[in-house]
Amino acid sequence: MKLPFQPLNRFATSAATSLALVLALATAATPASAETARRVGGMFRYWEAETGSDLRDYIVYWAQNRFHVQYEYWDYVAPESHDHARPEIGIHLRDFRRSVYTAQWRHEYRRNRYMIGTDQVVGDHWVARAEISPIVWSDSTEVVTLVGADYYWGSYNYASATVIRDPRGGDFWSFPLRVRLATESDNWVQATLAPATHRSLGWALDLKYRRARAGIERNSRYDFTTDDNVIVTLGYELFWVK
Repeated sequence: MKLPFQPLNRFATSAATSLALVLALATAATPASAETARRVGGMFRYWEAETGSDLRDYIVYWAQNRFHVQYEYWDYVAPESHDHARPEIGIHLRDFRRSVYTAQWRHEYRRNRYMIGTDQVVGDHWVARAEISPIVWSDSTEVVTLVGADYYWGSYNYASATVIRDPRGGDFWSFPLRVRLATESDNWVQATLAPATHRSLGWALDLKYRRARAGIERNSRYDFTTDDNVIVTLGYELFWVK
């Protein structure tokens, strides 16, 4: 299942962070049994940046068919950095075709981020995606936009292509490409390549086996900064169908 919210991996809303959780927990193009699926889990991510602004990222989440909640805490290694919490909640509604309509809110440091998006079933194997995500500061607002498409085969295998425009940092564009190979028992391996403007390139490899999750990412740019970084992820997740 894929869920159009943002945390555990971030290629969908930034230049080069993966999309594993963002697109990993719920989708419109899943078997009927997934309509009652539940997921609960926790993740630890360590971000190592070339500037020394390393980050310990703690995440817990719960998701089901119509909504998800998540709590994330950014704990910087450098004492002068601003540690902060990132609570998030999203609502996901389906129509008779099992297309999904999502509204989401997340609080970030000194700003709030909203998202309205949809995953539209457009064929037996195809899902088209679109998203608009205003980032609201006290004195300004900037809007990140996203369009993409997913192709499914088997029960859980898919390939996706996405185009993201981020107005921050000189009008930044990224183009994540992703393939996931999965089994019926919810084990999977996923590879992501994310070329972007300003000669940036990111990649990620993620996997889930039984209840364990792991991943590694290498980014030559994150959002509107120019910092090189490596991100290592470890996690534990429960999945069941009522």
